[in-house]
Amino acid sequence: MRIFFLIGLFSFFGIAQETFTPKKTKVSAIIIDGKLDPNEWKNALQVPLDIEFNPANNKAARKETIAYVTYSDRYVFIGVYAKDDPPNIRASIRPRDDFNIWNDDVFLVRLDPYADSRNNLGLAVNALGSQFDVKQVNALTDSDRYDSSFNVNFESAGTIVNDGYQIEMKIPFSEIPFPNGTNQTWHINFYRRYVENGNQIEVSSQPRDRDNSCVVCQTTDRLILKDIVIDKRLEFLPYFSSNVSGERDNTDENLSYGKPNVGIGLGVNMDLNKNTSLEVTINPDFSQVEADVTQIDVNSSFSLLYPERRPFFNRGADLVNFTDGAFYSRSIAEPIIASKIISQGKKSRFFLLNALDNSTPYLVGGEDRSFTGDGGKSLVNVFRYQKLISNKSRVGAMLTNRFYDGGGYGHLLGLDGLFLWNKKWRLSFELFKNINQEPVQNWIDSTESIQGKTVALDGDKLNGNALYFQLYRNTEHWESYFFYRNISPQYRADVGFVVKNNRRWGTLFHKYQNILNKPGLQTFGFGTKIDVVYTFEDLYKNFSIDFFAFLTTFGQTELRYTLDYDAVKTFLQIRFNDLPTSELTLSGNPSESINFRINLTAGKDLSVNEIVPEVGLLRSAFLAFGLQLNDNLNINPSWRYSRLERTDDGEDFFEGSIARLNVRYQFNKAFNIRIITEKNTFNNQFFVQPLVQWNPNPSTIFYLGGNQTSLENLEDAHFQLLQFNRSQFFVKFQYLID
Repeated sequence: MRIFFLIGLFSFFGIAQETFTPKKTKVSAIIIDGKLDPNEWKNALQVPLDIEFNPANNKAARKETIAYVTYSDRYVFIGVYAKDDPPNIRASIRPRDDFNIWNDDVFLVRLDPYADSRNNLGLAVNALGSQFDVKQVNALTDSDRYDSSFNVNFESAGTIVNDGYQIEMKIPFSEIPFPNGTNQTWHINFYRRYVENGNQIEVSSQPRDRDNSCVVCQTTDRLILKDIVIDKRLEFLPYFSSNVSGERDNTDENLSYGKPNVGIGLGVNMDLNKNTSLEVTINPDFSQVEADVTQIDVNSSFSLLYPERRPFFNRGADLVNFTDGAFYSRSIAEPIIASKIISQGKKSRFFLLNALDNSTPYLVGGEDRSFTGDGGKSLVNVFRYQKLISNKSRVGAMLTNRFYDGGGYGHLLGLDGLFLWNKKWRLSFELFKNINQEPVQNWIDSTESIQGKTVALDGDKLNGNALYFQLYRNTEHWESYFFYRNISPQYRADVGFVVKNNRRWGTLFHKYQNILNKPGLQTFGFGTKIDVVYTFEDLYKNFSIDFFAFLTTFGQTELRYTLDYDAVKTFLQIRFNDLPTSELTLSGNPSESINFRINLTAGKDLSVNEIVPEVGLLRSAFLAFGLQLNDNLNINPSWRYSRLERTDDGEDFFEGSIARLNVRYQFNKAFNIRIITEKNTFNNQFFVQPLVQWNPNPSTIFYLGGNQTSLENLEDAHFQLLQFNRSQFFVKFQYLID
């Protein structure tokens, strides 16, 4: 057992470190085939993953795991030998960045090339060589700590052997940002996750301090690399795409297809130096291939937020991820041309985005409703700067502006910071000021007004502000935070996503959790959250108390109960009292073949889309299953249901469901076929989306697929599912030239 277990191991300013100085090898010496040939790896440095930090608290690991490290002029090589009984190993062939990989046995290497605890570059590989990469950020909350849009073009292979599995990784230095210089000192950590007796086990090459909320700060082992070669990337991404669409008014007619739309464009990604990259796209194809998971919006008075799936906008996304929604990349809908510069130095980072958008979505937030419209052309600029104060604290600034074709603009200036006083206490803030002049356009049809300013776009000048502040404390057993936020009535973020304004919002959260490390009861906990909301006119908007409790048992099965009690809720100046809602969630991953999530909700809610809102009885359900039938075939069915019933006569304000099925066959890591079907009874829509996908690296892609949609009344159509109203077929090919 290593020296890590000495008394006084942990401290806020650092964890006991080891220094790894691997020997150099020739690039041709190691073949990436998932087999740790002793002749290839004989001179590699060996690092044991001998510490189990979950569920045990930094105890000796139950199973042997050895990581191997060596490097050449242009690559770092990582190997792993993970001991286990082969029937116990969970692994399937996955597409890149498939979240289902975390149901498998996974090895992860964390890299902090700047050794500044700002972020970790996490490269994960399962036992069959499938990849997942993620940037783990020094952020306040779990929801902000993981940027899964981050990509590194690296090689990997994995093989199951008679006493476990072996993995090999080849990582180009050109794909990793690090300080200039041929001699490097990085921070590194190795991690393994597996399942034993239905329970998840996590081991590491370093201990994990549960009283330290900063996970990336605990990657502190030093990796010494000498005399490496620094290559500047120059990548060209030409693409070709084409689609053809057809429609008809009824099933008695044939689909009438128009002329094919053809698109040709070029992307260029180049390193100006080791720390700075420039990306330019000309006539980019930013259309989404992956269908958004449909959300139920029948009882929502605000626009819904959807995730970004376009690679251009996802690169560098962690720099412009704000709590208050100051930047939302999907507000740039159809850019004609776009460019982006990202730079990271020892003490500072900056991000510059410019885009000429051909179709601008326009969003106006309000106290109880938001308003949207489809606009015309606009010019978008986003500038972000971040300064590192210490290895664990930072401040930053941001400026966005949008200039509309025909007049009008929106400017937003912001300041933010994250401060770690010690390993338990953290503070963050965001402060924004907007200066706007609306365009004079007919994009929004509304006669409503907000504090004397019309919602309709008639050239109003607007000045508003927003403040976010959070004080956070985390220990092994306790998590607490105080949250305050205010958004003035005239606050807008023209390149962001802000649907609510005119509110002062305070939150107090407190949670207890205990990890028991027992087979039948792994963890349990409980907590409460209190919310108080006022308007800027001191109108009492909301007072709610949440109570929740949870436990985790066999098969990584979690049972969670939440009581959400709205003692006061004011909507459209009407005050409602006593609105309780109960929510029960059961989720788990009992075997390699199945995972599930079941959510049931019952209580009282408002019918917010009625002319005069009323209280109704809410019943909703969500069921989702993941079925891994073999190494290649994955099936994911899900069903959402929601009903709001009148309390007086039992009639429905609304009732409906969304049934979705996602079936994918993965031939190898790069090639798959997939089909998504969805039936939505809220809007009487049924669609089918087949897709053939080839994706050998993060930038080279080939798509062949279509979208077939039926908008007619399903009952009247007698479920003739192949008789669609709308049909589209598309092809896209993008190839990385480097």
